[in-house]
Amino acid sequence: MKQLHKYGFLTLAMVFGLSMIGSAAQETRFRARLSPMPVTPQTVDSITGGGEVHATLNGTVLSIAGSFRGTSSVATAAHVHNGPKAIPGPPVHPLEVTNATSGDIHGELDLTPEQVEAFNNEALYIQVHTETNPGGELRGWLLPE
Repeated sequence: MKQLHKYGFLTLAMVFGLSMIGSAAQETRFRARLSPMPVTPQTVDSITGGGEVHATLNGTVLSIAGSFRGTSSVATAAHVHNGPKAIPGPPVHPLEVTNATSGDIHGELDLTPEQVEAFNNEALYIQVHTETNPGGELRGWLLPE
């Protein structure tokens, strides 16, 4: 009986260890290069700046952290948007952003099944909005690192 108990414990420990490895393997990393992206032809000459965002997807939780610099005016908002590459889409989640021409962007959101699918299809992007370009000044799609 002691032998059986010993192997039962070892089996349980192995299963637990493998499940922990599986959990860690679910975490994936992404990056978005933020660059000026005109929303209308009228804004082509008034957008400036750049930045970078790193994101980690762990299960359905998306954690985002990054920075931006050199925008034409003070940043007023930042969002995660849903849209295929080079095509604007609706915002799906607000992000925290420094109200300045340079600063930080961060946030955490729990993706819906539809948003996970969009994310896996590289159809989620980060957009920074500014005072002079409320429709958006910087944009970058989240792509695998």
